[in-house]
Formats: sequence, structure tokens, C-alpha cells
Amino acid sequence: MSDKLPYIFIFDIDNCIIGNVDYPIIESNLLDIIKMSCDSKNITKKCKKTINFVNELKKGLLRPYFVNFIKFIKKKYKNVELYVYTNSSYSWTHGGLVENIEKASGVKFNKPYFTRENSNFDFSKSLTNVYKIIVKNLVKKYRSLNNKNMIKELFKNKVVFIDNIKDNLNDYPEKQITCPSYDFSYPYDILKKVKRKYKFNNDVFKEKNIDEFIETNIKSPKFYKKQTNKKAILEKAKWNYFKKKDKSLNKKDSFYKKLKEILKKNKIDKFTNENIELINSYFTYLDI
Repeated sequence: MSDKLPYIFIFDIDNCIIGNVDYPIIESNLLDIIKMSCDSKNITKKCKKTINFVNELKKGLLRPYFVNFIKFIKKKYKNVELYVYTNSSYSWTHGGLVENIEKASGVKFNKPYFTRENSNFDFSKSLTNVYKIIVKNLVKKYRSLNNKNMIKELFKNKVVFIDNIKDNLNDYPEKQITCPSYDFSYPYDILKKVKRKYKFNNDVFKEKNIDEFIETNIKSPKFYKKQTNKKAILEKAKWNYFKKKDKSLNKKDSFYKKLKEILKKNKIDKFTNENIELINSYFTYLDI
């Protein structure tokens, strides 16, 4: 147990520490449908697969310099507690999203993971809602948090929230560092991956509900190679365009590198409202 107060960094996930996860979400939904189909036949053991997109994260979905930034703040601020606060669903956040990020980055986040269930009805985020839970969970580790004045001191000087949506905190927008949106996407053949990585029997994909989901949601580059109509040609061109475009997006992004330099240059030891405003001034509206 420590008498010192920690620094609390709260990160949004989508477009903040990772890019566009449309492909992993579809993959996860497919795995869920396969599991439900297997459950109905009492063969759950073979079909209970949790999504693994660590490889995709390492190939660009994980935002550049994020891991380096975490290493920096842990060295600079010593007692650092990391949390995530996303407007993704509880099931997706706890069912593979954070676990894969942790495996790909080597960064461990504190539980609970905050999700849309902790947000307001309009999906704006509430620091009030999550801060109470954070303090309750850390009080055993930091005895000073038994003191109400220290809880206020912590909030004033050592709590910061990072999100790509400007003023996404409904109650304390001044506690937010707004980052440029990281939109990198990593297109991949979902069906090919699911068949190879999770080793499902081909008969599984002949089930009506699974086949319908694949037909509606999954586009495979191999499918377009067999087609000659205008729509297929257009989709194939889009596939190739986004693969090329997204690689350049990954190389250009340097938000966490720049944020590290700002903290060093300005010797930021307290995340007061004034210092957070200063940090935000380095990022133009064009960036965001």
C-alpha cells in the first residue's frame, strides 16, 4: 500500500489507441453465430472460439507509438494506473477487444473496463460515473484515497482522459486531451482466416443462418476474382484501394510520439485544466 497518489490515464479505444475494427467485429460476430449454432446441437466444445486479431493489431491496427508512450509515462510518473473507456458494448469489450489489445501491446489495463453502459443516454461519456468506481477500486492500493481531500486533489491534478471525439466528456470536457482520429483499417479475408485459424469443419458453414450471415456481411477478395460484373469489379477496386490507402495512414500517424514530446518539453507534472488546455493547443482542428 502506498501513501502517494497515482496518475490516472483513461483511454478511449476506437480511433484512439486502435484504428477501424470493422473487420474484427464481423469476424467476432461470425464466431458468435457459429457458437450459437453449435450450442443448439450440444457440440459447444468444438465451436467455443474467442476472436484472436493480435496479428492484425501488430500489422497496423494498434496505433503507432502507443506502446512507447505508455513506457514513457510509467517511467516519468511512476505510479500510473491505466483504464479504458469506450462506447463499445460490454460484450465486445470484455469478449475479446481489450484482451487482444493487451496481447498485441503488452500493456495491461485495470479492470473494470468502462463501456457504453457507463455513459449517458446520448452516449456522451461521464467522468463522474467512472471516477467513483476507479477510486473505490484503488483505495486498497493507495491509502491516501481514504481522505476526501486527497480524492479531490487526485481529480484536479492527476486524472486525464484521451479521446478522438472533441468534448466527449459531458461533465468535465476540460479533463480531455483530444487526439486526431486514427482511421487505419486492415482489410483481410475473414472467411479464409476463420476456416484456417479456428479449424472449423466445413460443414459448419453450410448451416442456413451461418451461410446467410456470410453472404450478407463478408466480402472475400477471392469472391470478386470469380465475378465479371460491374459491381464486382468496383468492389475489387475498392478492396485494393483501401489496402494501399490504409498502409499510408499508419505510417503518417504520430499522435502519441508528439504527445510524449509535449509532456517532456513543457515538463507537465500535473494534469490541471490549464495544462490540458495547453496540450490541446498543440493539436489543430485540422489534425482532429
